[in-house]
Amino acid sequence: MRILIMVHSLTGGGAERVAALWAKGFVERGYEVGMVLSCSENTPITYKVPDTIKIYRLNSWLANKLHRKLGFDYYYVWNLSRVVKDFQPDVIIGVMQPWTEWARKATRGMNIPIVNTEHNSFERPESAPMSKRRMKEKYVWNKRYHQVTVLNNADKICTEGKLNNVTVLPNPLAFIPAKHLPKKENVVLAAGRLTDWHYKGFDILIKVWGQVAPVFPNWRLEIAGKGSQKDEEILLKMMEEEGLSQSVTLLGYQEDMLPIYQRSSIFMLTSRYEGFGMVLIEAMSQGCAPIVCDYKGRQHEIITDSSEGVLCEPENIEVLVKALTKMISDDDYRKGVEHGAIERSKDFCLDKIIDRWKEIFNKLGI
Repeated sequence: MRILIMVHSLTGGGAERVAALWAKGFVERGYEVGMVLSCSENTPITYKVPDTIKIYRLNSWLANKLHRKLGFDYYYVWNLSRVVKDFQPDVIIGVMQPWTEWARKATRGMNIPIVNTEHNSFERPESAPMSKRRMKEKYVWNKRYHQVTVLNNADKICTEGKLNNVTVLPNPLAFIPAKHLPKKENVVLAAGRLTDWHYKGFDILIKVWGQVAPVFPNWRLEIAGKGSQKDEEILLKMMEEEGLSQSVTLLGYQEDMLPIYQRSSIFMLTSRYEGFGMVLIEAMSQGCAPIVCDYKGRQHEIITDSSEGVLCEPENIEVLVKALTKMISDDDYRKGVEHGAIERSKDFCLDKIIDRWKEIFNKLGI
């Protein structure tokens, strides 16, 4: 079987990493895989994929400008149709929009199944509402595809009565779960794009740390993630206002997160909403004890009980302070959660996720 995956790039971003992992898993199962990237030729590939994968790039400076300014996508659709004729896929997998919609337009009359994969939640809190365009993409455009994957059962429930082509597909784990608990330091870790600091709740995290840090001066908070100078300045100002300049470090973008997870004792996910939280299962796989804001049960599908981590109400600073204080102060409790997190992460190993892809392919009759 020949599988064509469409994604913006293989450089940074959770969805992009997922696409690279799927590609690797498909190749290991004996499938032929092609990947279509819409980034420029100068964009490096940091998420490595097997050499057997044929990579196509669609981008040009003019096409990108026309698409951003006018929503004009003819160049992408035309070029993608040429890719499809060259690769002759049995199925096309789109990683978010507009890539899947381009695939639909480029394959009219070809009878090639198209799967759109969603990588964020189908509902939002009032503090971070969903745009009208995003609502249209999720609840209107998704009717057009043969299958749509969502990250959890909570999102599938959101689609009931609106979409009838939905399958739950969690993200795969990028790392091999630790066989033994790594040597830990007094580090609380968070990770995510600094550009999305409001959605990721880094302002909430800084307020929480502002109350916890004075009680535990031998601990530090580290935040890993890519962002502009403006984003960093916003967070640095928040840290300064809380008096945290000496106990918080912005690590910037880290190409290799594995050693950072391995030395961190606690992982905090303070997002206002989160479809899945790939960084969460990565951190758990290396024995980070997780404290997680659970938006309407989505993270509860990862952390199923207290032996695997702590679930908190989003934006509830008081509850987060209490949870973090206990996790730092109670060594025995923390060690137990660290071990439990590793065990739970094994359920998201790549091989198990590819098995779920096989079930989707069976539904499509391919």
